[in-house]
Amino acid sequence: MDQLPAPDKRGQHWPAADAAFLNLGRSGLGCSLAAIGFLLFFTACAAAGAIWPEQVLTNGGAGAERTIATVVATGLGALSVLMLLMFVPTLRTHGLAVDRWGLWFVTKKRAELVSWDQVRAIGGSWKERRRPYQASLGAKLGQALARRLTTEDGREQFAIEVFLHDPGSVSGQRPFDHHQRLTRDEDAPVPGLPNSRLRFVVRGSSDYREMAERLHQWAPHLWVGEYQRHAVAF
Repeated sequence: MDQLPAPDKRGQHWPAADAAFLNLGRSGLGCSLAAIGFLLFFTACAAAGAIWPEQVLTNGGAGAERTIATVVATGLGALSVLMLLMFVPTLRTHGLAVDRWGLWFVTKKRAELVSWDQVRAIGGSWKERRRPYQASLGAKLGQALARRLTTEDGREQFAIEVFLHDPGSVSGQRPFDHHQRLTRDEDAPVPGLPNSRLRFVVRGSSDYREMAERLHQWAPHLWVGEYQRHAVAF
């Protein structure tokens, strides 16, 4: 668990001092930085081939190698910029807190509460990383290693999911209302639960496990278990 940020203003509606807090901006940070590092490395290699073909490319870049390197460097460079633009906002402190009052979404400036009375059920979801066909032995070994290091037996992108008695009770509360809209067309994991839910994706599997355990301790009667989710975007 992480250190709960202090409220921006004195007397502000805020979780209790002993609340369990998980900073979603920090969780799984190492893997994200490693992925961006690899992308920047390959971008630099392709750029070196485009700029200094005589020293880097075979045959001194006399054929189409320099053109290919230029195209690859441009594509990877654009992808790197896009990933960095998407990654930087996630570093801001934001996360899920749990205390005797309920569940909170916390940033440095505000805290939104879903009280225990509003919660109907809590579960944990995950996505499965598929095994694409790889012809070469090296590709198979590389994929198997990446799968072992970055997933739990193929399970990844774990999330805490909160189902409410009245989904409309959080209307106007960000990001709760946004979560409800994104998940309203999904199937409920357990019969009788609403389709829409609050979903907090946790990039680090160990962080997810710790928060799931805390939730089970706080409200064991609400925990409905873990299940696979098939949502594409969220």
